[in-house]
Amino acid sequence: MKKIVTTSLTLSLILMARTCNRFRDGAESTSGRLPVIEIAPLEQGGGQWKIAASDTVTATVTAPGVECVQILGRPVGVEEDYLDLRTLTAPTCRDSGKFVTQLNLAPDFAGQVWAEVVYHDGSKKRTETIALAVDKAGAGTTARLDVVGGSVGTDESARSDKLTGGRIRKTRLIAGEPDIRITVNAPAFILTLWQNSKEVSAYHIGIGQKNFPVPVGEREAKTIIFNPSWVPADGAWVSRGKGVSPDERIVSNDPRPLLSKIKIPLGSGYLIHEASKADDIGHAVSQGCILMLRGDLIDLAEKILTARDPSVAKSKINQLMGDYEKFAASLDPPLLVDVNYDLQVVEGGVLHVYPDVYERGAFALDSLRAELQSVGVAAPLLGDLSLRWILDQVGVDTQFVISVADIRNGSLRRGRKFPLIDRSIENKREITLARGDGRLVTR
Repeated sequence: MKKIVTTSLTLSLILMARTCNRFRDGAESTSGRLPVIEIAPLEQGGGQWKIAASDTVTATVTAPGVECVQILGRPVGVEEDYLDLRTLTAPTCRDSGKFVTQLNLAPDFAGQVWAEVVYHDGSKKRTETIALAVDKAGAGTTARLDVVGGSVGTDESARSDKLTGGRIRKTRLIAGEPDIRITVNAPAFILTLWQNSKEVSAYHIGIGQKNFPVPVGEREAKTIIFNPSWVPADGAWVSRGKGVSPDERIVSNDPRPLLSKIKIPLGSGYLIHEASKADDIGHAVSQGCILMLRGDLIDLAEKILTARDPSVAKSKINQLMGDYEKFAASLDPPLLVDVNYDLQVVEGGVLHVYPDVYERGAFALDSLRAELQSVGVAAPLLGDLSLRWILDQVGVDTQFVISVADIRNGSLRRGRKFPLIDRSIENKREITLARGDGRLVTR
């Protein structure tokens, strides 16, 4: 009898242990194990971007013991709202807790994708995010001779005296003259449109965050898309967007472009598009994209098309800005966009020292010395203390400006700090620079 009781007690303890283990395993699934999202097929792009060569991909979420999986997305340029790409209520494989589905993304989609899961006890968790871009045509990057001062293949600003000879020639845009290019100097937050090696316009911009930097190098723009589709075919907005009432669901066939009215794809998820607010200009806030004010972006698009395809008249662009018609203007040959990261630029005999937004200036002292020596400043004037003083004058939102003549005369104190962005004139598409005598001039 005693043996039977002992055996029963042992079996009871084993059953209790197994029950506890199952309970503990379930607890771990809701507290210790994070759900995982995988998307395929993808290739590695620049920085953190993953590139899909098709707008149809397979998403797999592994989350044992959950009741519901929501796959969500947030396109670039959106700060708070997000897309409900797919909701799944039954796993494809219950034992492994895998939920598998096809996602149909918008052409040229670029943004973050992640999943949120709900467990039986009501608790929620989210996966890590994937920086995903659809790029059917590929990056389209080339390295060919750049007639705009030869900045391609270098990290020199196209506005540097070393490349312009000390004078930037300017021109009014010539309709039907297709030799146009764009150059960007990221730390200066300046985008310049050139035609026949002459400056047409310069614009203040916003750029990518430190962990999503604007890609330095050469890219190609093959199209300008007006009223682009940002919502994937199976998706819907689950929050509010521009022009949308609170809690309204906006489905994929809604004509309203909730984000930028214009986007210029640069390949691999990178775009030129409208800033969500004016304060984005002059700051590193995007996911690697170049941001412009709406008026500036419309002006740039109009100038590009006037040079390349005058048949797309200004009246057509005005019409597109006033309605929701989707229109893609092809750029053939592709428009070269050359992005540089030049922290110290002598332009028109004036040294501009810009903030090191991405903290890449490990040899800033040496590069500043080389920059000044290239314009004839004697070595004795370029001691470490003097150069460090110049570099120390630069702030997060300010540049330091001084004429090369004042440096040659040893008059460093004549240099001045100026904001990167002059808010009083930014809507006029003018760039403010300083001459050595301290006078401001608008260009």
